[in-house]
Amino acid sequence: MDGRRMTTVGLILAVGLAVSGCTATTDAGRDATPSASATPTPAPTPTPAPDAAEVAAAEAKLPIPVDEIPKWAETAVPGSGTEGYVGSLSGWLSDASSANYVSQFQSLEPGTYQAQIACRGDGTISASGGDLDAGLSAQPTQCSNATIAFDMMTTGTGLEVVLDLQGDPTIYAVSLRRVG
Repeated sequence: MDGRRMTTVGLILAVGLAVSGCTATTDAGRDATPSASATPTPAPTPTPAPDAAEVAAAEAKLPIPVDEIPKWAETAVPGSGTEGYVGSLSGWLSDASSANYVSQFQSLEPGTYQAQIACRGDGTISASGGDLDAGLSAQPTQCSNATIAFDMMTTGTGLEVVLDLQGDPTIYAVSLRRVG
């Protein structure tokens, strides 16, 4: 292309940009405040951090010290030496720290799994499980100072386990194994 054609094309592009309202963007333009017509996304409400004194008081109500829970869990529910074992979890729940716990086993194949939950303390833990996106079991298993086994069936890949506490601080151990 010769110089006059390039100048003409450049002028046409410049006029086109001016007419369409487009402007070049600089780093300063990217940091600019959005226009009033933009719909703001509401910020999530922050969850207050648990009060340290309340958490310490809840820990004092547990049947064993927090640092002993993993060792207790090894004997409370079936472990890795059990046929079909796919995973386990343990910990404690309280209103002061967290009364709800959700764990997802993302890569488990569809099938039937047996969950075994052991809980100790003066609270009751409701345990539910099921497919990741399809919902939880209709009737949660209630654990109150006991060890209980229950079955969960999944139709898709992955499994979700949900624990909810009602009452006083309580420790738990959950083990999962594939049975079908």
